[in-house]
Amino acid sequence: MQIQRKKQIFALCGIVAPILFTLLVIIANFLRPDYSQIYNFVSDLTAGPYAIIQRLNFVIFGILTIGFAFGLRIGLLAPQGRALKAGVWLVMIFGLGVFFAGVFPVDYLSRCPHDLVSSIAFLSIIAAQLLIWKGLKSADGTVWGRYRKYSLISGILSIILLFVLRVAIGGNYQGIVQRAFLAVQWIWIEVTGLKLYFITKRTN
Repeated sequence: MQIQRKKQIFALCGIVAPILFTLLVIIANFLRPDYSQIYNFVSDLTAGPYAIIQRLNFVIFGILTIGFAFGLRIGLLAPQGRALKAGVWLVMIFGLGVFFAGVFPVDYLSRCPHDLVSSIAFLSIIAAQLLIWKGLKSADGTVWGRYRKYSLISGILSIILLFVLRVAIGGNYQGIVQRAFLAVQWIWIEVTGLKLYFITKRTN
């Protein structure tokens, strides 16, 4: 029972993280009339007036995502194969990367540390989606069956949008393209957290 309770708490971390992050970005945006959701990157909110909001947002999101990864570690199929284990570790690395994106804002050392940890984070979460899809192969026909296909689609869409983002950088619509890319990752975390939570509830 105690393990099930831990699973629920860690699953809630994944459910809460994307929602809280989005709300704080909206709040920070309203406080910055000069900020454009279409042109500016989310990370641009870590510099300038009220920058503390987005810095803390990254830190909190990172901590919640690491907690969510622990939920995946104990909530996925057992015994876990290499792909699942690697996927869970990559979710943890993603959480750490986002955490340090808040520690190193864009106005620190010409944004080099921020860009580095952000790149590592997002490459990790894309790979995690694909590895979890692969690792859940034996789950076809079970409660994880349909989710597995969703994880594959999400991973492929993430790769496509990553290339689109690379092209869009420097253009007038780079901000909105980045948000489309982020939305895929955030929705994947949300859906996975919900899936883990309801599976845990059913097995109580």
